[in-house]
Amino acid sequence: MRYFVALLPPPEVIDGLAAAIAKVSGRPEPRLRWSSPPQWHVTLAFLGPVDPAVRPALAERLGRVARRHPPVEVRLDGAGRFGGRVLWARVNGDLGPLATGVRRAAARAGADHGDDRPFRAHLTLARVPAGTSPDLREVVRELDEAIAGSSWSAGAITLMSSDGGPAPTYRVESEWELRGSAASR
Repeated sequence: MRYFVALLPPPEVIDGLAAAIAKVSGRPEPRLRWSSPPQWHVTLAFLGPVDPAVRPALAERLGRVARRHPPVEVRLDGAGRFGGRVLWARVNGDLGPLATGVRRAAARAGADHGDDRPFRAHLTLARVPAGTSPDLREVVRELDEAIAGSSWSAGAITLMSSDGGPAPTYRVESEWELRGSAASR
């Protein structure tokens, strides 16, 4: 099992995003492996495998982070791609402090995967199958226009597990309500 800490969009945002994707996902080219709506999330920190002995300390520290941070207003704001491999929805909002707090909590609990890439808020929509290299520019342009505008108040952080594989199954392990104030960060 691999673990990560995420924000989960509410059903109305998922529905709107699914409608936008339906407009472009049926195209014969480029062939993409589209993520299913139950898999959509904004990763704050990828943890990788977590030793069961570390889980209580991780839960305690993530709870502290949630108590210090207020809900965050986030907005889907278009689409983009990571090279020619991943298609994503851009997520705007002041998520940096929350992501930093989550990453620090994981490191202090001993659940740090060592991922030192800068945080870039996004929601993965599709991946390019291995061995193919489609031109994603047109799909990105169409999605960029269709996606912009959905917003929500992210009110909880969620510890998720994934069984990996080409079509991973995600499971909610724990969730903590964001209860802090802007002054308590």
